[in-house]
Amino acid sequence: MKEQYDIHLKNLNECAKLAKKISKFIQPESFLCLYGDLGSGKTTFARFLINSLADKKTKVLSPTFPILQTYDLSKIKIWHYDLYRISKKDEIFNLDFETALKDCVIVEWPEIVKDFLPKNRIDFFFFEDKHFNRRVKIKFFGKIYKKELNEKIF
Repeated sequence: MKEQYDIHLKNLNECAKLAKKISKFIQPESFLCLYGDLGSGKTTFARFLINSLADKKTKVLSPTFPILQTYDLSKIKIWHYDLYRISKKDEIFNLDFETALKDCVIVEWPEIVKDFLPKNRIDFFFFEDKHFNRRVKIKFFGKIYKKELNEKIF
């Protein structure tokens, strides 16, 4: 069973389709790490994913300045973190991180809290080359969803 995928995203529509596919397997205790440079598509992907999980169009704001945005959707609660502005890894615990782990967590810039990442998670690495071609590398850690995602998405 493959544990890593490299997907080319030709346009925003393909990013939305990928988010829609992933959304079908999101449940409580899902943990997604979004890695990539500024402007590489992390927040855009999160926006598509959250809207795929919502019953109606939801305004998804970048959590860069507030660091955390939560979305109480009808079927699941989403905790969307952007850790770009925190300087110490322990600061995550001032943001209800332990409580969030019971729900779905999306973390942009997770590098600073790498010591606290759960074993079961999905990592997304967003890249953009000099020609503005975008791709995302997806890596699965632990056993969560691995079989279902491999069989039904890729």
